[in-house]
Amino acid sequence: MQNRSADKRKEKRIAYLCEVQCEGASVGSLNTRINDLSSSGLFIDSMTCFPVGSVLKLKFRIRENEISTSAEVRYCMPQIGMGVQFIDLTEEARALIEEVVEGKLKP
Repeated sequence: MQNRSADKRKEKRIAYLCEVQCEGASVGSLNTRINDLSSSGLFIDSMTCFPVGSVLKLKFRIRENEISTSAEVRYCMPQIGMGVQFIDLTEEARALIEEVVEGKLKP
């Protein structure tokens, strides 16, 4: 039986581990790590989840490039982490992420 959440995903997703800084206006800040990445969002490993619908400011690195963007919390898995969708990712950042996801650029 196939995973239903994977069926809903439009974008290819890869395992990608790196540190991420998350900040939310009314939800504080959190330093944790990314578990997987796609051109439309990522999954953040965290024992603490921000509420679904929260808008976060994210900072993470791909190679020497810092990616700074906003993202909306789309779902939360308590004590596991949360999935977020990028809101204002620049075209340059999206192109860089797509190169990594497609295997054209090594992380």
